[in-house]
Amino acid sequence: MAVRDRRRVVVVGAGVIGSATASRIAERGVDVVLLSAERAGSTATSRASFAWVNAHGKTPDAYRQLNEDSRRLHLRQSAVHDVPWFHRIGSEIDGVVHADDGYVDAEAFIAAQVHDLRLAGGTVRDAIPVESLDEVRGLCGPADAIVVAAGAGTAGLVAGIPRSARRLQTSTGPVGFLARIDVDEHPLPARVYSRDGVQVRPDGAGRVAAQSLRLEAELLRNGAVASRRTVWSRLRDEIERTLGWRIPADANVRIDAAPRPRAADGLPVVGWMAEDTYIALSHSGITLAPLLAESIARDLCGDEDPRLTPFRP
Repeated sequence: MAVRDRRRVVVVGAGVIGSATASRIAERGVDVVLLSAERAGSTATSRASFAWVNAHGKTPDAYRQLNEDSRRLHLRQSAVHDVPWFHRIGSEIDGVVHADDGYVDAEAFIAAQVHDLRLAGGTVRDAIPVESLDEVRGLCGPADAIVVAAGAGTAGLVAGIPRSARRLQTSTGPVGFLARIDVDEHPLPARVYSRDGVQVRPDGAGRVAAQSLRLEAELLRNGAVASRRTVWSRLRDEIERTLGWRIPADANVRIDAAPRPRAADGLPVVGWMAEDTYIALSHSGITLAPLLAESIARDLCGDEDPRLTPFRP
């Protein structure tokens, strides 16, 4: 089902995977339309992501290797853009330092991909939500291939394809949240910290980003929504207990929450679903976006990346 001779592709979803994929396909001389339900440049999912680029505890080995390879791509690609998006500051996991880790500025990453897409002649159509592939075809006209990279909405878009039931019973994982906290001074070394389920990292000048996996699980059990009222006091106490850093109670805090894209087995799902429909879904979307984008562009030109073999639909 290679599209070696196909000349028009629609990519649905302008998050980290969709925007990067559209850009890499367009750079191969294909006419690409990037269709986004949200305004191009940011998505609810990317805003709520801790955006830690790492390969820790990821199994099986093929999945861990994807993450390691993509971390190197982030470093290389980010360095040649006017506004680097990958900050290789290292991480500290329960006291153990990992020098190659870092975090991604998701908005800077998406902006770079959209810029490259437009430079290659691609088109962006944003703020247009769609509910089916037929609607995509009606909006964008004839296309040789549709690449669905719609995050948590992926399963719904391809629900009419019988093959989708094999590994894609769902594309929606638990809701996660990210707190962005304005600070006058960060008393900790500039690293990504992960201790006892609490994760904290810098988020540019005068700000840190934080999440608590424990609080996320509690919100899920109670059916509660993440907000300053429901999480801030507890999160502040957890940060103080685990990192020894006292944050003022009146600090300016923004809470973003969104369902995390995730297949039922937790692993990426990347490949052809039907004659003209390709899917790209991953829980580790921010880490894997550069590698998946390059591999998908290869796939569509008939040059299959063997690293994706274990993750086909």
